[in-house]
Amino acid sequence: MALAAFLAEQSILDTSSGIVFDDPVSSLDHIHRDRVAERLATESLNRQVVIFTHDIAFLVLLEETCRETRDRAAIPIAYRVVSRGADAAGFCNTESPANVLPVDKVIKQMQKHLTNVKICHERGEQANWRRKVGSFQKELREAWERAVEDAVSPVIKRMAKKVQTDGLIRLTVLHEKDCLDMREAYGRCSQLLHSQPGELNPRLPTPTDIETEITALETWVHSIRDPQSNVS
Repeated sequence: MALAAFLAEQSILDTSSGIVFDDPVSSLDHIHRDRVAERLATESLNRQVVIFTHDIAFLVLLEETCRETRDRAAIPIAYRVVSRGADAAGFCNTESPANVLPVDKVIKQMQKHLTNVKICHERGEQANWRRKVGSFQKELREAWERAVEDAVSPVIKRMAKKVQTDGLIRLTVLHEKDCLDMREAYGRCSQLLHSQPGELNPRLPTPTDIETEITALETWVHSIRDPQSNVS
């Protein structure tokens, strides 16, 4: 009620000053969350709207609401992610949260990360490089899962409750080879760092091996997304 009254008041006030909300949907059901997201997106066309939230599902809902529609252009969103370090809090990042970061940005982050850490391999720091390989193994697997989500996103998106039936035709660009290529690459990522008896002393993947897997992921993403963007 308080939120509804406040927004109703804003609609009749002759002012365009910014407004700030702190977790505005923390106690609302999904129907009202949808309506609040739509109302806040609409209000942001007239003034700056700042929303503090730890609710990732609501963030995704806001993103969907702010996308371009037939009736209006996309509403721009600026992210500020505040995190805590080992000894201090208040670290601010302008990227969206990692678990909703677009796969393109995930790929760029991995490429940058590889550039920064491959010196461990070049210096023969095997223990450090082994830890880095383990990190890349996890990141690549998660990125492939994100890529698959991206491929089916014309119909259904993670944490979204709507099924976009008009996007079904975009899935027709997918072929059996795309699925097989994905599964093969996903399997390779799973084997980057697998447990072996110590006496076997298995060879660790090189930075080139990691780069090859990142490139395979990037190529697959564009091989799906580009044709999908051309389907009306």
